[in-house]
Amino acid sequence: MKNAYLLYERQDAEKNQVFAEQMIEAAKKHEVELSLVILDEIDIDFWDTTHRQPLFVWNRTRNAKIAKKLELKGIKVFNSSFVNELANDKKSTLQFAQLQGIPSVPMLLKERIQQYPVIIKTVDGHGGNEVALCNSEDELKSYQSKWHHRKIMIQPYIETHSTDVRVWIVGPEIIGAVKRKGSHDFRSNYTLGGSIEKYELSKEQCLQVGTLQKALKSDYIGIDFLLLPDGDWLLNEIEDPVGARSFYNLYEEDLPSILMEYFVEELGL
Repeated sequence: MKNAYLLYERQDAEKNQVFAEQMIEAAKKHEVELSLVILDEIDIDFWDTTHRQPLFVWNRTRNAKIAKKLELKGIKVFNSSFVNELANDKKSTLQFAQLQGIPSVPMLLKERIQQYPVIIKTVDGHGGNEVALCNSEDELKSYQSKWHHRKIMIQPYIETHSTDVRVWIVGPEIIGAVKRKGSHDFRSNYTLGGSIEKYELSKEQCLQVGTLQKALKSDYIGIDFLLLPDGDWLLNEIEDPVGARSFYNLYEEDLPSILMEYFVEELGL
């Protein structure tokens, strides 16, 4: 059997234990021995000194540096270091999307804020954490002081009734979309107690998602859009690694099988 690795940080591996086990079983059907590797417990020479070079590494961390180092060793990494780095920098994500002509949430300079509320967030936060609604300049200054050691960005507050859309994409294929609505919170993250339902994308929305994926050359990502009351949307962020809890709750498709079939096809097996 060919060997490959599923790379997690310890905390995320524990939260995603069942998914990891499912991926390992799905890999066996393609004669691939997929092993779970914990980033915190290895160094970059792991593949040189301990194991033969793998068929691929699926990077489920937010560490683009490790992905770059693996790529320099000639190892195929899903997603690429470029995608991982971009997705974990919200400011760069929005700038990239705007270059592709994708409608996106604007960014504000502090000195040009004309009205409140505004949203402040760290550029590398995830899961709805490190995002705050500021109703005044004093509140904004408070969060800036709290996150003074982090890169932050400021955006206008856009009324969405706490609703957004997440789209999952494997390669160029859209495999699902969910509308998420927050519960007593301006954030719509399902893990924060929101509700979910399937969402049917319009032809134009599919085209926008396809344009962004083609430019990124991503393997498996989630793209989050704020859903406006008039039905339009604005790109908010890209997730890599992306969670699939709401996908499992809404869709019957076997995600591990979909992913492994894509991986082996990309590798020409």
